[in-house]
Amino acid sequence: MIHVINNVNRHLYGDLLDKMFKLRHDIFVGQRGWNLISRGDGRDIDQFDTKDTTYFLKVTEEGEIMAGMRLYPTTVPTQLNTIFRDTCVLTAPPEEPDHYEWSRYFVVDSNYRGKSRRPANHELYMGIFDYALAMGIKSLSGFIETSVFTRAGRLPWNMRQLGIPVEYGGTAGEPVGYGLPTQLMVDADMVYKTKLMLRLLRPVLSLSLGERNLTTEKGFDAKVVLAIQNFIQLHPEYTSTLVLFT
Repeated sequence: MIHVINNVNRHLYGDLLDKMFKLRHDIFVGQRGWNLISRGDGRDIDQFDTKDTTYFLKVTEEGEIMAGMRLYPTTVPTQLNTIFRDTCVLTAPPEEPDHYEWSRYFVVDSNYRGKSRRPANHELYMGIFDYALAMGIKSLSGFIETSVFTRAGRLPWNMRQLGIPVEYGGTAGEPVGYGLPTQLMVDADMVYKTKLMLRLLRPVLSLSLGERNLTTEKGFDAKVVLAIQNFIQLHPEYTSTLVLFT
């Protein structure tokens, strides 16, 4: 299932979030060579990991993280309106309440991708899209690899270029890469067509009630997940009771 972790339920995911930060460091620094984000504590935590950030994690019944990504509103500092602002030469980066930025996409093992029995990356995308749709989010922007943008052209996505491909990296021993700022429009038609193409019509979101609730393999509609989160926000004293009865 895909767990949605934000400022409402973050206190229920202390160990899992710590594991995620360490995994991100292993992947982005250790494997991809992004040395500029290296930290002495072996965790990838940057200025976009804040109280406004929402994390999406594909987690196994045993509590192992398979894939993840993060979202945050564009009304706060984002990668596109700070670090990569100069790359948005075609259109300014969105800075509106119903437009979010996504970043730090990762899949822990290549065997979890593509044509495996239950591709983790497919579940991750569908969990994010369902949640975004329920939240009224109209687009997801970000700086992505040019190869990812090319592959996205095979999907029923309306992805716009905010700039042209540019070279990045090449300092502090980092590899040179090529990326561009993009904006993916989110609507019900796109989400449904993506579900059909990926053959993933079942709900993939967990109720996201913490590390005591990881073993459930029953998926829930995004509106149900939002309702539970809203209830927890209003009545945090009943969180433990909810965990016991789900």
